[in-house]
Amino acid sequence: MKKAFTLLMMSIGVFAINAQVIQTRLLEVSPADMDKFVAAASKKTKMYNSKPDQPRYLTFEILSGKYANNFVRVQYGDSLAVFDDVDTVGNAYWQKTTGNLHTSTGNRIWGLVKSATHAPETADYENLRRVIYYNFSDEGSDDFWRFRERVKKAMEASGYNHRMGVWWCASGCDGNVVMVRFHHKDFAGQAEDYGQPLADMIAKYEEMYGEGSYEQDSDKVDASLLENGRKFRHYRFRPEMSSPRN
Repeated sequence: MKKAFTLLMMSIGVFAINAQVIQTRLLEVSPADMDKFVAAASKKTKMYNSKPDQPRYLTFEILSGKYANNFVRVQYGDSLAVFDDVDTVGNAYWQKTTGNLHTSTGNRIWGLVKSATHAPETADYENLRRVIYYNFSDEGSDDFWRFRERVKKAMEASGYNHRMGVWWCASGCDGNVVMVRFHHKDFAGQAEDYGQPLADMIAKYEEMYGEGSYEQDSDKVDASLLENGRKFRHYRFRPEMSSPRN
C-alpha cells in the first residue's frame, strides 16, 4: 500500500500546476528520404512552431541503439492542457509534406520531476544528450527516488554546472519508467564532465549522506531494476527542426 501511495503522489506531483510536460514520438526515416524529410520538417517547424502562441517542438537525432539515425520529436509545454490544443492546420501541412517520408510510433507523455532535476541558471542547453532509461519495481521505488533526489542535491552542493533532467513516464510506458537526460557539449565534453565534476559530486554526496553512501545507494537502485531495466542512448539536438529556445 505504501508503494502504491508513493507512486500516486509522484504522479500527482509531476503534473501539478506549471509543471513541465513533454510528449515524445519516434520518427523513422529511410536513408533515401533523409534529406527530403529534414528539409520538410525544418520548413514546417519554422512556419508553424516558431512563434510563442504556436505549439513548441524539439527534435533530436538518435545516435545509438536500435533506432540510430532516426529522430525523436518532442512537443513541450507547461501543463497537460497544452495537448488539448490540436493544430489542425500545422498538422495537415506536416502530413502533406512529410507523411510519406517517415513513420511515427511510440507516443509517450512525460512529466518533469523537479525534486530530482538539476537545472542551474548558468548552465547552457547543450546539444548532446546522454539518456538513461530506467524501469524499476514498485517495491524499489523509494530506493530509486532517494538516490535520484540525493544526486540532485549533491550536484547543487558541488557546483556541477550542467543540466540533468529527470522525467517520469505517465502514459505510453509499461511499468515505472524514468528517463534521465544529461546535457553535454559533445562527446569530448561528456568525458570532461564525467571526470573531475563527477568526482566532486560523489565526494559531496558522501560528505552529505555518509562514507560509502553513494555506492550503497547505487546498489539499491540496481536491485530495484527489472530485467533490462537500464538502457543507455545518445541523442543530438537538431536546431533546424526545432522551435526557438526563447
